[in-house]
Amino acid sequence: MDNLDQLDAAAPGGVYLCQTNEDISCGACCGLYNLSDASPGRMTAILEWRTRAFAEVPRTMDDIWDFMKMVEARENQDRPFPHFHHCPYLGLVGGRRSRVGCLLHPLGDGNNGVDLRGLSYYGGMACRTYFCPTYRRLSPERKQVIRAVAEDWYGYGLIITEWKLLSALFDEIESRMGRHVTLNRVDSGAFRTSLQSVLRLKREWPFRIDPDRPASYFFEDGNYPKASLDLAAAGAAHSPFAAILEELESVFDSPAALRQAEMLLDRLFAPFGEAGHPSRP
Repeated sequence: MDNLDQLDAAAPGGVYLCQTNEDISCGACCGLYNLSDASPGRMTAILEWRTRAFAEVPRTMDDIWDFMKMVEARENQDRPFPHFHHCPYLGLVGGRRSRVGCLLHPLGDGNNGVDLRGLSYYGGMACRTYFCPTYRRLSPERKQVIRAVAEDWYGYGLIITEWKLLSALFDEIESRMGRHVTLNRVDSGAFRTSLQSVLRLKREWPFRIDPDRPASYFFEDGNYPKASLDLAAAGAAHSPFAAILEELESVFDSPAALRQAEMLLDRLFAPFGEAGHPSRP
C-alpha cells in the first residue's frame, strides 16, 4: 500500500499487519475463520456474496442492521469457538476486491468516507484500536519477512496471528542457517519458496487435532486454550519439533504417525541448512 511506511510508524511494534497490500490482509480478529466450514473456497464464496449484497444496501442504520440479519439467516451459525464473534460485515475490499476487509470501513465502496463501524458488534473504537498479540510479541524483522512473502489473504490471516508458532518456525530456520532471517533474504527465489512452504503449515498440516478447523483461538484471555501435545500417546518421550507440533495442535495415535510428521518437518526445513543457502526442496 502507498502509505505502508506511515502505517508502520503508527503501529504497535513498528510493523503494520492488517491491510498490507492489494492482495494481503487479515480479518482473523473479526472472527473470519470462526465458521463451520472455513475452507478457502467456501469462505471466498461467502465473502463474495456479502460484498455484492452489501453494495445494494442503503447506508442507514436500519438497512445495515437488516443486512446483518440477512447474513445470519443465510449462513450456518455453528461456530468452532461459540463465544468468539464472527462479524457479518467482513467482505472483500480493494480496487479488485482481492483481499478481506471491513465493509463498514470509511474507505469502503459506497460509504463516502463515513465510518460505519460503530454499528458492528464490538463498535468502532474496538475496530480502530485493537491489535493482535503478534504486533507486540514478534520481532519487527520477522513480521516484515512474513508480510513480504505472504501468498494470499487466506493463508496470511491464518499464520500471522500465531506468534508462538511463528517464533518456533523461525527459531528452527535460523538454527539451521546459523544466522537471522533478514528481509533482504526474501529476494532469493529459492529462499522465498522454501519459507512460503514452511508458512503454509498452518493451513496444510495433516496432523491437527481437528482437520476441519484450520484456525486457532489466538486471543490471550484464557478461553479455548490449545491442547497440550501428548507425545506419550505416540510412544515418545520427546521430539526435536515439540514446540512446533504443539503450536500446530498436533495429535498422534502411533509412533509411525509421529515419525511421519517429524520427517515432513525435516524435509521442509532442510533447505535452510548448509551455510543458509537453500536449494530447492
